[in-house]
Parts: sequence; C-alpha cells; structure tokens
Amino acid sequence: MSTLRRRLVGSVALLAATASLFLASGTTPALVASSSSSTGYTAVTLSPVSLLVSPALLAAGSVLLVGGGAALADADLSARAAMAAPAIGAAAAVAFGLGFGVAPGSALAAATDPAAYEHLGSEFGARIAAGAVVGGAVAPVVRASTTEDTAALLVGAALLLVSVAAGSPLALATGGVAGALAVGALWAVDPATWRP
Repeated sequence: MSTLRRRLVGSVALLAATASLFLASGTTPALVASSSSSTGYTAVTLSPVSLLVSPALLAAGSVLLVGGGAALADADLSARAAMAAPAIGAAAAVAFGLGFGVAPGSALAAATDPAAYEHLGSEFGARIAAGAVVGGAVAPVVRASTTEDTAALLVGAALLLVSVAAGSPLALATGGVAGALAVGALWAVDPATWRP
C-alpha cells in the first residue's frame, strides 16, 4: 500500500474515531453534582439505550484511534501498541462517566471526589467501561494472533476474561461487536498492517 493512501486511510479512521468518541460523550450516563442526592451526585442518562450504545461507540472509537494513528504515521502497529485501545476505551468511559462530556463544570469536582468514583464503579460506569475494554481488547488479540506475540495475546485474552466479571452481557456484547467491526474495517482498508 502506498504511503499516501495509507495516510489517507489513517486520517479517515481518525475522523471516524473522533466522531465515535464525540457521540459517546453525549450518550454515556454521567454523574452530575446534586444537592438533593444522599451521595452528592445524581446519574444523568440522556438516552434510554445508553448502556448499549456507549460501550459500542467507545470500543469502536478506541480501536479506530489506535489503528488510524498507526496508519497516519505510516508505522507498523505492534500487538503491544494495540494494547492502548482498551486503555483508551476505559479512560474515556471513566471521563465521560464523571461528566466531562455532559456537564464539564461539575466534572472537575467529581474527578477529585473519591465518592464519585465509588458511585461510578457501583453503578453504570463499570458496565460501560467493561464493554469498552472488551471491544478495545479485540485489536491487540487480533494483532497478537497475526504477529505471533504470545505475551500480548495472553494479556489481551486476560482483559477479555476479566471484563466478563462486570456482569452486563448486553454492554459486553455491543462493545465486543463494535470492536470486532472496527478491526474488520481496518483489516479491509489497511491490509498491510492487519493481515498476516
């Protein structure tokens, strides 16, 4: 694949990743400061399908961000570099869950309050983050399989297994399917990187 074509593919993938993460910032349920709540926070859900859509958008966005960044830089994406995808998905899920996408004014207060993290982990946040991690972990597992990187394959498989403990099969399924679709799209448009 020519360098120019690969960089164009990377640019389009980064635009798609940005759009996906932007949409996730608006659909992810968030904690907003509330004086009427006993915990000091109330969960704001902007859409009735947030628990399905958010993990999918976060997973696809993180995979496309990592794959698109490698294509734009015309660099080989190693399996270990692809490990950034689940980390990006989880970090974005936490940031959006703290309100950085919905209520940036109260998000800084929530980010410094341990009670907000406890509330986020016991409610919707853990399920959305687990779905994003499952979808993001598809990228390093596929890259490790095609490059025969056993250590990265074991870590990716462990991430997939640990995420199942969140106990939200729908979030895991939508995140996993979206991650697989994003890897499939990158496999089709950037074969030099993704195919063995």
